[in-house]
Amino acid sequence: MTAAKTEPTEGHEHEDRTVRILVNTRPHQWAEKTISYEECVELAYAGQPVGDGEEVTVRYTRGHDEKAEGSLTAGHSVKVKNKMVFDVYRTSRS
Repeated sequence: MTAAKTEPTEGHEHEDRTVRILVNTRPHQWAEKTISYEECVELAYAGQPVGDGEEVTVRYTRGHDEKAEGSLTAGHSVKVKNKMVFDVYRTSRS
């Protein structure tokens, strides 16, 4: 028994929803409709946990018209758009 090969029917092709975003000037392919604060921090500082006494700020530009720019805080997310830009900053609390 062989697996049936399915062909997309006209008008119903699988739509690739991957967009290109920039996080701290580095390009990333992103397949989800939204991105969270925590995901932005991980893309910017992969494998580098946030230490005590550190704060991380996430700002974005080139978003959707209703929310073209702004900031993200822990536990929140934003709808992504192709060529959206995220700036993620780590700072020490004094």
